[in-house]
Amino acid sequence: MAAWLADPGPLGGPATWAFGHEPRIAADERRAAGTWATTLRTADLFYVSAGMSRTAVSAGVALPSYRLHEEDVPSPRGLLMWEEPVTPVHHGGELTGAPLIAASWATLQNRVYLRLWTSREHWITSMAEGDPKLGLRSLSVAETRALRLRHPQPIVCMFAGFLPFRKTPGWLAATPSDTSSMSWAELEDRCLAASRQELAERALIASWLLIGQTIVREEEVRAPKAATKHLARLDPNLLASVRYVYLRHRRRAPARPAAGDQRRYDRYQWVVGGHWRDHWFPSRQATRPLWIDDHLKGPEGAPLLDPAKLVRVLRH
Repeated sequence: MAAWLADPGPLGGPATWAFGHEPRIAADERRAAGTWATTLRTADLFYVSAGMSRTAVSAGVALPSYRLHEEDVPSPRGLLMWEEPVTPVHHGGELTGAPLIAASWATLQNRVYLRLWTSREHWITSMAEGDPKLGLRSLSVAETRALRLRHPQPIVCMFAGFLPFRKTPGWLAATPSDTSSMSWAELEDRCLAASRQELAERALIASWLLIGQTIVREEEVRAPKAATKHLARLDPNLLASVRYVYLRHRRRAPARPAAGDQRRYDRYQWVVGGHWRDHWFPSRQATRPLWIDDHLKGPEGAPLLDPAKLVRVLRH
């Protein structure tokens, strides 16, 4: 990917990113391709498991109004892949419905710059199908082949943007600082009109915050020897390992009955939905959201007070 972004040829990354844009934007995209080529060579790689991906989406929907800090980002430069897409396939109103599966970032001064990515095959399929409602015709076999030639990498960049440090992102400005008392329906309603870029940015911030929590486990996975040797031949400086991020095995949270509620505690289990809770960090003299995952409380084996709520717990 980094070599392709640095390739100055007609099928290289700079030419591909600039293709179809007006001259000013095309020049910016050419420069951006070179910058990201350098960034990705030194980026830390993260692979987020399916369960963790689903939790990041849920936590992103419930994200309270929050000002991102430099220490929230797990590394200055990174490429993170979600095992499951963090945005749905979208039909209507957008050029393509390809779901977003990855994010790359680089911190610089008072912000973190982002690129959001989709699967090449998803993107090419969406582009080739067209959409009569939007006046987009289907591509011919020759045009689809040319598209594949121009985009040889397994992921395709869909969106570019940035998130400010110590400022609330615009799409979070109207969100309350505490969303724990809001129902899931209320939280989802707030995101109905959200763009795919916003949904992915929500999932990315949630992923960053989750990586630093105890409900998440992280381990370094090295490439096989043959792959390591191949990477060394391409570029001795390329990383040969990935940080694999996944949820720890969920343990039953100990339940403490409220005063006068011993009978309820002895007889039933109940579902506590996933929510953010403010946690004080002395190092920054401020609070930081801490995700409390879906869990059951009460004696194991006891009947549920509201079995319908168990659906969201089992979903993960």
